[in-house]
Amino acid sequence: MSRQSSASWCDEAPGQSWDDELFARGGHFLQSTHWAAFNKRLGRRRFFGKGPGWQCLAILERSNRVTRLFCPYGPVADSLAGYRLAIAQLQALAKDQGAMFVRVEPWAPVTRADLERLMHRPALREIHPSLVFQQDLTKPREQLLREMSKNNRQRYRNAAKAGVRVDASHDPGDVEHLLMVVHEVATHNRIVPLPDDYFRTMASVLLPRGAATLYVARHHDEPVSAALVFDGPTTRHVAHSGSLHSHRHAHPGAIMRATMMLDAQQRGQQTFDSLGVAPPDEPEHPWAGVSKFKLSFGGEYRYYLGTWEFPVSSLYYAYRSVYRAYSATRR
Repeated sequence: MSRQSSASWCDEAPGQSWDDELFARGGHFLQSTHWAAFNKRLGRRRFFGKGPGWQCLAILERSNRVTRLFCPYGPVADSLAGYRLAIAQLQALAKDQGAMFVRVEPWAPVTRADLERLMHRPALREIHPSLVFQQDLTKPREQLLREMSKNNRQRYRNAAKAGVRVDASHDPGDVEHLLMVVHEVATHNRIVPLPDDYFRTMASVLLPRGAATLYVARHHDEPVSAALVFDGPTTRHVAHSGSLHSHRHAHPGAIMRATMMLDAQQRGQQTFDSLGVAPPDEPEHPWAGVSKFKLSFGGEYRYYLGTWEFPVSSLYYAYRSVYRAYSATRR
């Protein structure tokens, strides 16, 4: 029997109907039972709630002695009224679980003004991108190829001559190829990557259930580029990717991305989501370089509402002040 934490929530995974309803609403992969299963394997409690006009996966997170509920790209609601109902239930759940605040990324027809009236505040840092770049896969294949840059189109068509081949896999063991390139990209860009176990857990949960696909590009049989994509019934999201700098002359990343996009079309998916990009009017943005690469495959910008928070405890305001001061010292 499901353990009930408040009137509308349960912490056992629902059946296929959850995902069917979610994706029929146009909801995001990060609200699916697949993402919930991954978070459970990470040791996090997750809660499924639904009501008239809304549904939401909420994840209980603890860090630095702070407990919060997080709804990645959620709650999903059909209207402002549905969103209000979801927020009321999230607040009740948060109190029940001792959370200081709720962090949301609204997936509903609401505005910033609506969120402000509901006592939401913009989060001090964005968790998932509010600006993404997507390609419409309902276009004819030849049109998708024409919308790529000339160089990318030629690289894809001449991949075999260049000694590059791209393989798709659902074997969790192949995640080691992704780890190899993630480490090199992190070293080259002087950033700290996510832990290896995070990627291994993601692969072990999502790949066998067909909710993700791992692509590996090989140059003369040597793995030189890899990517992990999330697969929903209508959308493919590029989650993590990278290439070895030493093989950049062969352009394996470009060949792999074109392959992933055209494969998605063949699978019947309607959208190819490249995830976060820099705003078009910010040429000095840290993502400007990788964004230029993503834009060279065609597509259009899509804007979301971003990451917001609303308090459950009065301690939230002190936490926010401390977090802002700490962030300022690290710049």
